[in-house]
Amino acid sequence: MKAAGQAAGIDFSGKCDRYPNSLGVHALLKFAADNAPEKQNALQEVLFRHYFTDGLYPSAENLVAAAEEVGLDGTAAGDFASSETNQRAVADEARQISRAGVTGVPFFFVNGEPAFSGAQPPAAFVRLIEDAANAS
Repeated sequence: MKAAGQAAGIDFSGKCDRYPNSLGVHALLKFAADNAPEKQNALQEVLFRHYFTDGLYPSAENLVAAAEEVGLDGTAAGDFASSETNQRAVADEARQISRAGVTGVPFFFVNGEPAFSGAQPPAAFVRLIEDAANAS
């Protein structure tokens, strides 16, 4: 995995000594989607870097730091991410998505319809977009 990551410019350092409970992370991403959607992707990249490269466990303190790094209100983001209600909501959403047949990430939808799961070559996307355009 380290070699594959390096080929894509990702340093999987292995510094974090435990697997995270990611509900707080997903709640934080939901906060970004609801409050500053233009920052959600940057936040996701920071969260990946923090965990996979820097070895930072996604504790409440580290989630606040990630939010602040991309320009979000750290206090509001941290409160949202730490809320049991919000964590329960993202867990419920994940269960609903799983029941709908999504079994892996990334998973792609086109025009609201399931397309495919997993990394795909560019040609697969081109074909999918062309098929969707021709069906319209």
